[in-house]
Order: sequence, then C-alpha cells, then structure tokens
Amino acid sequence: MLERQPASLPPKAGVAADGAVPAAAPLDLPVAAARTSGKAVKEAYLFVYFTGDSIDGEKLRFAISDGNNALQWQDLNHAKPVLESTFGTRGLRDPFIMRSAEGDRFFLLATDLSTGRTGWGGATDRGSSYLEIWESADLVHWGKQRHVKVNTPRAGMTWAPEASYDPTIGAYVVYWTSTMFKDAARTKADDNGPQILMSTTRDFRSFTTPVPWLKAADVPGLVRNKGMIDATVLKDGDDYFRFVKGTQAQGCASADILGQRSTSLRAAGTSGEWSVIARCIGRTAGTPEVEGPSAFVANPGDTGGFRYYVWVDNYGGVGYIPLGTNSLSGDVRWTYPKSFRLPASPRHGSVLAITTGEREALAARWGVSDVPSKASPASAKTEGDESRLMGEAWVVPSVVASDTRLPAPAGARVVWASDWPGLHGGVLTNGGAEPVTMHLTGTIVKPAGGSIVKRFTVQVLGRDMQLLYAYGRTPTSAHDANQPVIARSVHLALGGDGAAPIPLNENYGVIFARGEHTGVDHVALRGIVDPSLFYFADGSLGVIGTQVQMTATADPSQTSAALVFKADPVTPGNFTELGLVDLQTTGGVVKPMAVWDSSARRYVVAWRDRAGDARWTTVEDLARTQKIVTPFYPGDGGRVSRIVSTGNVGATRSGFVATIFGHAADSARANLPDAEAASSLPVSGQTANALTHRFGRVVNTAATVDAQTIAAGDIAAATRARVRLTYSDGSTATRGVDWDADDLRRLARARGGTHAVRGTVRLPVYPSIFAYNRADPTIFRYDHAGISQYLFVATDDTGNDNVGSVHLPLRTADSIAALADANGGRKLEVDLLNRTTRKDRTAEGRVIAGCYWAPELHEIGGRLSILFAPCFNPADDQSSERGDWSTVDAHVMQLREGGNPSNPADWSKPAAVRKKDGSPLGRAAFQKNISLDMSYFEADGQGYYTWSQRYLSTSATLGDPLTWIAKVDPAHPARLTSEPRPIIVPDLSFEENLAEGAFATLHDGRVTLAYSSSGVSPTYVVGGVWADAHADLTDIDAWHKYGAPLQKSMPMPPGVTDYRAYEQGPGHGAFTTDADGTMLYVYHSWGDGVGGNGRDTRVRRVHWAATGRPILDMTAEEEVAPQNRAVTMMVTATTPTR
Repeated sequence: MLERQPASLPPKAGVAADGAVPAAAPLDLPVAAARTSGKAVKEAYLFVYFTGDSIDGEKLRFAISDGNNALQWQDLNHAKPVLESTFGTRGLRDPFIMRSAEGDRFFLLATDLSTGRTGWGGATDRGSSYLEIWESADLVHWGKQRHVKVNTPRAGMTWAPEASYDPTIGAYVVYWTSTMFKDAARTKADDNGPQILMSTTRDFRSFTTPVPWLKAADVPGLVRNKGMIDATVLKDGDDYFRFVKGTQAQGCASADILGQRSTSLRAAGTSGEWSVIARCIGRTAGTPEVEGPSAFVANPGDTGGFRYYVWVDNYGGVGYIPLGTNSLSGDVRWTYPKSFRLPASPRHGSVLAITTGEREALAARWGVSDVPSKASPASAKTEGDESRLMGEAWVVPSVVASDTRLPAPAGARVVWASDWPGLHGGVLTNGGAEPVTMHLTGTIVKPAGGSIVKRFTVQVLGRDMQLLYAYGRTPTSAHDANQPVIARSVHLALGGDGAAPIPLNENYGVIFARGEHTGVDHVALRGIVDPSLFYFADGSLGVIGTQVQMTATADPSQTSAALVFKADPVTPGNFTELGLVDLQTTGGVVKPMAVWDSSARRYVVAWRDRAGDARWTTVEDLARTQKIVTPFYPGDGGRVSRIVSTGNVGATRSGFVATIFGHAADSARANLPDAEAASSLPVSGQTANALTHRFGRVVNTAATVDAQTIAAGDIAAATRARVRLTYSDGSTATRGVDWDADDLRRLARARGGTHAVRGTVRLPVYPSIFAYNRADPTIFRYDHAGISQYLFVATDDTGNDNVGSVHLPLRTADSIAALADANGGRKLEVDLLNRTTRKDRTAEGRVIAGCYWAPELHEIGGRLSILFAPCFNPADDQSSERGDWSTVDAHVMQLREGGNPSNPADWSKPAAVRKKDGSPLGRAAFQKNISLDMSYFEADGQGYYTWSQRYLSTSATLGDPLTWIAKVDPAHPARLTSEPRPIIVPDLSFEENLAEGAFATLHDGRVTLAYSSSGVSPTYVVGGVWADAHADLTDIDAWHKYGAPLQKSMPMPPGVTDYRAYEQGPGHGAFTTDADGTMLYVYHSWGDGVGGNGRDTRVRRVHWAATGRPILDMTAEEEVAPQNRAVTMMVTATTPTR
C-alpha cells in the first residue's frame, strides 16, 4: 500500500458529475491522490487523439507505438473510434491521458465541443463548462463517461484539459483554456484573450474552483489581448516544463509555441517563478503555424533518437508533427524529424508511456494495422537531386506581415541576407505605415558541403496590415441563411492586429462556384470547400479550393484538380473563376494551397491526397487559362475556362512545403459561426478597405450643402438646394431637404448679407410592409397631361395561391405613400382584369384561367403598357377555371391614347408576345415552353424585352429557367424583331438553377439587370448583371455577372421565426423614382405569418456604390446617419447695383 499524502487542498467548489458514474467496482471507487512509488519499465506508448471538425472526427481514436519508438506508430481498431461522447455537445476534442499517481489506473480527459454538429459559432462565449472524463484500470476496459462541471459562469469555454500530479499537495492539478468575461451573461469579454485556468482534484469527480494560472500578460513579449491556449506540462527531475501557444508582439511569423521552466507546478503566472526557455518553437523548427502542444519524456531506450518530445498540431491539414530534442537546458533546439509514421490526420491529443504488457493487451483488444510513413520536406525523394527538391519546396511568400519569421526546410540551417535593414535573426520587421518591398537572399548550408541559394522579392506590410480569412461553413438551414448552396461557397472575414476576425457580407458567401452544364438549360450545381488564400504574381488575391457537389460528396474533379479564383487587382472584391487546374495526380486533391515563388518565378501548390499524405507540385502560371469547348455552355462560344495543365504543371512530389501557409486557429474560427477549416493571409489596409467596401456595410459619413447666392427676395433656387451625401466607400448621393419655413421667410425679407438656413434631409418613411400578399411588385411614375401619378401593380399572392389568382389589381394615387396598405392603398385597387366577373379574353381569343403573374408597368411607344403572364386551362382554353402554371405565357396590354389607367375599359385586350416569325416564345426543339416575368427597357434608342423562359417535358427533367432578351419595336409590342437569346444562365450555386424577374435600370452608361434566383420560398435571392449601354445587349458575353447576390435573406436567431423582422426570400423587384427623383427598389419578401401567408411588398431606396454596383439593402441609418440629418445652408442675398 502506498503512503498517503495528507490532504492540503483548498475547499471544494461543489461541482460534480452530471452523467452516470461507472458501475464496475474497481472504477467506481474514489481514487485518492498519493505519492508515486516504484514504476514498471515503460517500453512503448499509447496515443489518444481526434481527427477533425466532423461528427466522426470528434470521437477518440487510439494508436500504439511500433516498439519503443515515439516516431513510429500503428493504428488500433483500424483507425476507427474507441470512445465517443453521449453527454453535452457529444463531441470530443483535445484528449489527455495520464497514469494515476499510484500507477493503478488511468484517467482520460477531453474537451466537450462538437463543431461537427454546431460549427464554431459560440464556441468561445457559449461553450461548455464541463469536462468529459473516463477511468480505466488497464487501458482496455473503460468505465462510464463522467460529464463533470468544472468551470465558472463567466468562462466562455473549457478547452484542452490536461493534468499533472503535484506531490506537494497530494493531488492532481488540472488546467485548461478559457476565455473569461466580465459578466455572467458572457457578453463582455475581459481584455486578456484566452487564458489558462487551474483547478485541483483528488478523484477527478470533484474539483476546486478554478483560478487563473497563466495569461499572455504574464509573459513579456506576448500580445495580451490575443491570449494563449493549450498548456501542456512535462516533469524532468525537480523541474516542470510548460509549453503553451501564444502570440509574440514581434519575432515570430505567427502565433506559436513557447516553453517555460519552474520548480513549482502551481506557481501563478504573475509570480515570476516560470522562466521562458524557448519561443517560436514550431516555426524555428520549420513547421507551419501550430497549436495544441503535447509534451512528454521519452522512454529509456527509445529508438526515435530524442529524449524529450513536444508534439504540435497544424490545424491547416498537416495534423500532428512530432518535434524532438535531447536537452532542455541552455539554448533549447527542437528538431523536425526527417521521417516519422503517425496515424492518418491526427489532431490535438496526448501520448502516454506504457509497458510492453499494456501494449500487448491493447493490440489484442483492438487489433493493430500499419500506417504509411510520413516525411518532412527535407526527406522528400523523387527522381532527381534531393537538394533541388529541397530548394523547390522552400518558398518565402511574396507578401508577408511584419515580424514574420522566415521559413526553412526541416533540419536545414539558412543564412539570410537582405537589401533592406528590417531583417533581424531571420525575422522581417516593418515598423512603418506603408508596405516595403525588399530583396532577400536565403542560403541553405549543406552539412556535406555546398549550398542552395534562392533570391526572393518580398513585400513586408506596414502597420495597417490585417488578416484576411477564407472559409466555408457547415450547412444548417434557410432559417440561418446557411443552406448548402450558400454554405459551400467562399466566405471572407477580416481581423486587425489583436482583433478577432469579423465576417464580411454578414457571414454569407462572397465567391460561388460555377456549376457543370450537363444538358440544354441544365446545370449541375457545384460548391467549393477548404478555400485557401494566396497572392498571384501580379499581387492580386487568389483562392484555391476543392470543388464539391451540393451534397458535399466528392466531385469527380477532386481526383486530380483544384478550383482557382482570381481577384481583380484594381477592385479586389471582384473575383473571376479561372477554372480547374489538373495537378497531374490520381490520388485525390484535398485542402489545396498555393504560394508564388518569386525566386523561381512560378507557383508551388500543395495538398493532401485521399490517404492524408502531403503532396506538392510546381505550376508555371496559375493564371494561364485556355478555353475548352463544353457542350451546352451558352457563353463565350460554348467554351469554358480551364487552367492549362500540359507544359504548365510539374511532377507530383511527396512531403511538405517549407513556406508560410496561413491557417486560422481554432480561437479565430470560434468567431466565425459554423466555419469549417479557414485559411488566412496578410493584406494591406488598402486591400482590406476595398474588401470592406464591397462586402461590408456602406454607410453615410458626411452631409454638405453648397453655399448659395441669390438675388434678394428670390428664394426659389435656395428652396431647391439638395444635400450632398458622402459614404464610406467614396460614393456620393444627393437628397432633397425640407428647409425651415421661418428661416426661408427671413431669407425672403433679407435685402443683403449671408444667412444660415436650417433644414432636415428628406427621407420619406414607408411602412415596413408596403402591401400584404402582393408579390412581383412594380411602382410606376406616370407623367401625363402635366400630372404625375403613381401606379402600383403586383401579383395577388394571398395564401401563396398565385396560380389561383382571379384578378390583375391596379392602384393609382398622387403619392407613393398613398399606395401603401397602411395608408388605405388596398381600397384604391381596381381590377383591370378579373376572370370570375369578366372572363377575360386575350387578343387571340383564349380565356384567362389564373396566374396574372408578375405584372409590370412600362411606357412602350408612348403608351402606358402592362406586361404579365396569365395561365390557361390546358384542357379548355375557353374556361376561366383550373388554370395551370405550365401554360403561363407572356402578354402585353396597353392603355388607349388619353385613357384613364384605372378604367378597365381603356385597356386593350392582352396580346401574347411572339417571336418575329409569329411562333411562341421558347426553344423550338421542345414541344412545350413557358414564358413569364417579361420586362422592357430602352438603351441607345432601341427597345428590348427580357423574360424568363423554360421548357417542360413529361419524359425528362424540366429545363432550368434562364433569362432571355430580344429587340422589340415599341410601335408593335407584341412581336419581337430579333431572335431571342439567353443572357443570364443560373450556374452559380446561390442561383440554384433559376434566373427570373429581371428588371433593368440605366446608370452612368451601364444597363444593370436585377434578377431573382433560387425558388419561391425563404431562399429567394437577388442577383445582378450589367453591360455597357452601347454594347450588343443581345450577346450574352456583353453582360457581366456579379459573383455574389445583391440582396439576400437575413439569418434568424435560434428559435425565432419572424419574417417581418427578419427579411427572408427577397426578390422580384422593380426600380422607380420618387417625387425627388431618388431611385427606389420595390420588391417582395417571404410573408408566412406576417399578413397571411402570401409574399409581401417592401420598398427601399437605392444607393450606387463607388464601383457602380446598386446597393439594394441599405438601411435608413446607413443612408443618412442620424447625426447628419440636420443640415445648414449658407445663402448670400445680393441687391442689384444701379
């Protein structure tokens, strides 16, 4: 019996297990802490780990060493999970395993976090307060899971638990990572970032109240508000060595591992008893950015060649990397082994020294299987010279942040020289505000003689640098505006120095993959996952990722190719899909990454194959594209862009690339709700601003009114003065002003002098729901006979039964506001058509049986006209009942000269719009077609119709609805004058195979079409295309599509369904102008439970961004900031001299 240590623990916190306790007697008894007696000889190891951000990946797997070697491993249970959680989030990460102080049993702790189920949203502020704990007497049989609350109410999470035995108190010291908050609601974080808390326990059932153990502020040189995570401890003799991830203010390329030494395990970080023995451990050893250190002492006789190990976790796809050293004294040097064999895709875990007997028992219980060998960059061997390959796989990125430590191949010694004084000890520093371009020479001195020399051109960013993050999201639902077609796109976020990343575009996708054209008007949608950022040779942003199907199953291209996008170097928010690049492999391409090698003047692309092995190759030019003839693709002469492979892509190599690939740490991803693997890239303040202007909110920054000079007594010009508004992206706008009546009266009496006239910016307020159960709306300003009227027409969507609609209602009023339901607008409705009371008959003699879809008001050939799509009874075109959507057909009706818009008798019979040869709209090769959502605009004196069209089939899949265009003679509006051509093909994932409801507006020499996509549901979304007004507008290649929606759904909070407050399914809108000439956008949104179950009309003002893009979702506060709404105009009154 071991001698017991007298109890000396602080009072217990009173927290205990929520879950069931183990039933087996040996595991159900309390395990009292005690001094360690003799130890059995350890000749093997057990490794416990998780594998990734998925439900299966967040279960615990076991592996055992191949003999007494911490670098060679064998899978247990065929690499399948051994333990999984049934409590809390049901996810397990960061497992830690230890032997009890008595040596008679084992404890296993793990983080309670399931990103595979819930993503990263709330992980650092609404995370678990529990640890998941198991006990075992033999490593084979495990007791029941214990779900134990250990943290305080003000802790945001409980991550990466570990424990060490402290003989001075006869208890275990347990430590973990938490973000701490100033309030119990966890809304106001303290300014320390993540920190390490400590608690003590004797039995791993009850724990003392945790106290701070280590903060970034405790370590000189660390950035306080970035905090630290993932503490691990090894004991050697009387010394404790603690390793943790932190961010240095300078001298390290990224957050990295630092080491400390103390003779007191429980000494607080503020005590000064922990001294720093090593910084930037991972990068100095040649790893990419790492976290999750796990430290242990090697067994006697370990054949791996090291006495001490710190394993580090690269969350960017490499997984665990074992670093080793033979001394923890003096200048500690950690080595990246030239070869090692770990399980596939291991993430943060821990290693336990075990006996030969324990190893044999584990092998007998779970079965052993070998895993393939892993290699560091220095050991990559293919044909050719090893030195050449080492040089090819060694790259300094063309753009880096200040305080970047330069990369080096594993085990290599590099001597650096520069033509710029900001190089110190292998670290580039720029203390200025502006980027600095410098030339860098790196020389690898080979131990056997000779050297490898590379010369890089590098831009070191200045103080305004920000980190740009790219990521996909785990799909949830349309309720969250995060359905698969949105989630599987590239999302972007920006984070300044020390600041958490902030998602752009409200955490909605900004780059969407183009689908595959599989038939006539058929597109198979595609998504993109694991996006990685890089710079092209010309300095423009690039994204490389994996193309997937919408079900997230592997796309056939994943066998050998990656998908690449390139940003416009002038407007970085505009990305172009360059296409797939075939990397000349058949083993699969997972998590591809790219970097421009300015020394070799080519790119290096790295990835993981399906087996998890690291691969890389060289690409001479990732922007070198070719056009491949592709059946069914309607644009560019049927040719689709692909990146050239033959003669452009090199041979596939094995191993890692020694460079700086930015990967977002788990703590950063926790600020990106539902984010999957994220990459990061340093960008200049200028680029960050451009991206913010494109994908952030554009807001009003100033309001000014030019000074006026008037003739005394003549105030007319002054009353018409408008305010000029300036916005955060550099754009401007004007608005009318309501000038103070008293000030105007005083001005009218003034015979001279300069006078201040106060005013309020005119911002008409419309009801949030302009018209209930009215979809596809149009408001038209009708000027005739010197009178201006406003007309409103829309689809009746009462009860979502728009097919069964009985009428075409029109409202007429003297103001826009008077058209709204809240202002009595519903009472103004007049039925221009009504199939139940008048049995409306078309010019061709058919009787309308329903629909009356998407009516639009236009002036065509000088006559007020309505374009709409009625439907008919497919069995009897003389019946006014049982209309079928499959018969909708675009029609036009016109008001007679001098007619009253509100008098049904003054309108012509609806006439079907036909091609110039008199045939129906649609693809002639298909027997049945429908046409709808017709609109009209003029450019360069030519009239055009646009409409949505699809073919129907009883034996095959329906065609996707495309938007078409044709010329029309306004004098004969029922007949086209050119052949119809498609101009909007819904091949981006957010479009979801639909392009309808296009409406045109002309602005600054451009024609912009806003159109709608997805389906009539909360997923409806607005896209846009534009063309030069002087171009051939019937040519699809004249039109440029915006790569992300112009208007999208708002996510709703969990448990809330409120379509009034959280606008979803916006779309099918029209542009108009108010009495001041300000452009408005009239559209509908999903309306279930708002005013019935039909879609509802809303109205917003339009703002034009500096780049010419229409902003359709600007709020009133963004349009004119409240502090800018009161304005003053200085007016000078002059009196004529005689």
